[in-house]
Amino acid sequence: MKALAVEGEVGALAQRLAGPALVRLSSALWRWRGGRREGRPDVLGIAVRFRASEEVTPAASEGDQDLIFLSARRFSLIPIAFFTTKTRDFMDNDYYAQLPFDVADFGRAEFRLVPLRALTVEGNRLERLERAAASGLALLRLEVRRGKRARWMAVADLELYEPVDIDQNALRFDPFRTGRGIVPRGLLQATRLATYTASYLGRMLGARGTRRTRRRVPGTRGGR
Repeated sequence: MKALAVEGEVGALAQRLAGPALVRLSSALWRWRGGRREGRPDVLGIAVRFRASEEVTPAASEGDQDLIFLSARRFSLIPIAFFTTKTRDFMDNDYYAQLPFDVADFGRAEFRLVPLRALTVEGNRLERLERAAASGLALLRLEVRRGKRARWMAVADLELYEPVDIDQNALRFDPFRTGRGIVPRGLLQATRLATYTASYLGRMLGARGTRRTRRRVPGTRGGR
C-alpha cells in the first residue's frame, strides 16, 4: 500500500495504512469453475488486511487492520448489486466498505476502492487479474470521505502483485480488527446486526472461489 496523501488528516491516515497488505478477491454465490459461472448475477468482494509485518500468514497480528469491501454502494443495495456488478472482471467495479467508521484523528469516514486500469476483454476474471498483476496494472485506489455529500479523497494506492499460498480456511477477515484506528461506527442493535451480517458475508465471499492459492486463485499480496 503506497500512501498518496502526505499532509493533514488524510495524510496521517495514509501513513498509518502504508506498507504490506494481504488481499482476498472473491465472489458470493458461485464457486469458481474456470469462468463458466461468471455471467450469472453475483456480488464481488475485496477483503484487505493492512499488515504490521511482511510475514504471509492467515493469523492476524497486533496492529493489523481489516476492511471488507463489496461491489455495492450500501448494505441495503446488495440485492440490486447482484444484477449491476460486472462479474467478469474484478477490476471493473468500484468496491465500498458498507458502514461508516470512526477514524482516529479524522472522525467519521466512509471508504471505497476504485480500480485504476483500462478494462480488458479476453479471458476469465482470474486470467484478467493475473495479466493485470503481471503488467503492474492491478491497482486499486483507496479513497475516503466524511459523508454522503462529501467528495472522495485519495488516501493510498494498493497494487496486487503476488499470489500467495495460504490456508484459506484459517484466513478470517473481521471488520472489528482495528489496529490502525478504523472502527465501525454506531453500535446500536440494528447497526450491530448489519455489521455482523456484512462481516459474515465477507467471510462467505472469501470461502467461495478462493480455496487454494496454488491453483492461482485471486488471493494476493498487496504492495507497498
